Amino acid sequence: MLMKQNATVTLTALLVGAAGAGASAMPVFIPLGHLGNGQFSQATSVSDDGRYVGGHAEGLNDGFTPVIWDGATATFLTLPPAFASGGAYVNAISGDGQSAVAIGLSPGGFQGIRWDASGQPHTLPTNPGTFSSFNGINYDGTVAVGFTNQEFFAGSDAVIWTQSGGLQNLGAMPGTTETSFTGVSNDGSRVVGFASGGFSRQAITWDQANGFQVLGTVAGGSGDGIAVDISADGNTIVGSLVVDGGDRPAFWDAAGNASVLDLAAGYQVGEAIAATNNGIVVGNWRVDAFADELGSLAFIWDADNGIRALQDVLVSDYGLDLMGWTLNTVTDITPDGMTIVGTGLNAEGLLEAYRVTVPTPGAAGMLAAAGLLASRRRRG
Repeated sequence: MLMKQNATVTLTALLVGAAGAGASAMPVFIPLGHLGNGQFSQATSVSDDGRYVGGHAEGLNDGFTPVIWDGATATFLTLPPAFASGGAYVNAISGDGQSAVAIGLSPGGFQGIRWDASGQPHTLPTNPGTFSSFNGINYDGTVAVGFTNQEFFAGSDAVIWTQSGGLQNLGAMPGTTETSFTGVSNDGSRVVGFASGGFSRQAITWDQANGFQVLGTVAGGSGDGIAVDISADGNTIVGSLVVDGGDRPAFWDAAGNASVLDLAAGYQVGEAIAATNNGIVVGNWRVDAFADELGSLAFIWDADNGIRALQDVLVSDYGLDLMGWTLNTVTDITPDGMTIVGTGLNAEGLLEAYRVTVPTPGAAGMLAAAGLLASRRRRG
């Protein structure tokens, strides 16, 4: 279990009630709260069973404090001493919810942090004045991936840490100056990320047998793109591809075939963020390339229903009361599609972490089945 830093915060009875509502196949919307005196919290990842949510909160230290929500309890992760004033935020938690990876701010610059199952933090070695980050971690925490700069302004190297072999610096993909890993499959065998040189970037994969490989594009695409994450089973990669001059949400199937998704009216760019084991994709539209959460809107895509705003699916197909929230971003989804996490604008106008979950295991694939459920209601 991850170690507590200095406090435990109990959330509202809403979550407690949801946990006991096992007979319901309807989704439950759960605000995760603002911790300490902060007015901002963000969820960035969720464990495979939907129990643990990783992210960060404002106001507990001078910087962001890394957080793991476990059911109704928020656990603050122990920071290395040098990071106490700068803080850190969780990029990903392991599928079993017992380990996490992050980027934190130390006096020497941004640096990667990995927490093991006992809650102990370990930093990613880097040179003073350079940057590093751990961005992805596998199911049991035995593989973590990210990047490190070896020299200031000299590009970045992809790194992979394994419990059996320690840290391995893979350098930059041949022909590029910067390479970063962003995600890893549950078994740790397949890694995704991007490589860039000059003004171009390429979505890539890496595995022990084949090394670096560039993912394909689509008709009309420039070839530029980025891979953000990979599904737990390793069969779906998500990210973006540049088409007609702008980033479009994209995903690649197990054979490496690329698909791009539509943009909603008023949004110029987008990115797919996560995928289930059965091919449901979630991500975010953004009003322009520089937009933050306030200029974003979460979407969900499946083969039967196409791409839709996540908020519309939950409200229209399920009649879910979002309590005045706007679901600006989605950041992760469980392999079975039963739990989604992200950040939204709450009724008070503050950005806050949220979780949408179906408490009944028999309701697996709830979002993919939204259209079917709605049609049954209409027929009734």
